[in-house]
Amino acid sequence: MKCKGLLLVVMLSLFAVPAFSAGEVGEYVSVAAKGLSKKMPPGQFAHVAQAADQFLSTAPGGNRTIYAEMLMDGIDDPELADELGDYFLLDIRPATDFCKGTVPGAINIPMPDLAKAENLAKLPKDKPILVICNTGHTASISNAVLGVLGYDAWTLRFGMTSWNGLSKTKIWSPKISQDLFGAGYPTQTCQ
Repeated sequence: MKCKGLLLVVMLSLFAVPAFSAGEVGEYVSVAAKGLSKKMPPGQFAHVAQAADQFLSTAPGGNRTIYAEMLMDGIDDPELADELGDYFLLDIRPATDFCKGTVPGAINIPMPDLAKAENLAKLPKDKPILVICNTGHTASISNAVLGVLGYDAWTLRFGMTSWNGLSKTKIWSPKISQDLFGAGYPTQTCQ
């Protein structure tokens, strides 16, 4: 319950919901975290809370990741989004990283611009979206935001590090890079 409460606070801050102060939201989350019942306030808070709860509690919920290998194994289950072509490909990295190499067919909308109305309008509501970043971390954040907004969003697990053949990536320290071996799948670059 604490994680769901924290997500609600984060989501409300992202959407700058003016109807409730941080104190009111905090009070609701505190009461709920203690296992006590408190009627959810109506309005925008309730709408965001309901969407977040539905996203997190409906399978596969908060675990909406898929491995590169599963997307490229050539074993297609028509009932599942399990092959690369089943997805709308969205790379949320800065344009400079996107242009160095991304999953073929991906479009670029950098994460800071993702929730702008003109960019949300580019995303399909009737097809799963595969969100791509460097390691999967920022894609997971974007995945949650898109999920609460009603999109069928998924994260490429371990991001481009799982897609590329070999990359030097900072994993546990901002100063030290580590060699990571990925699948070595083809990439597209900007012209």
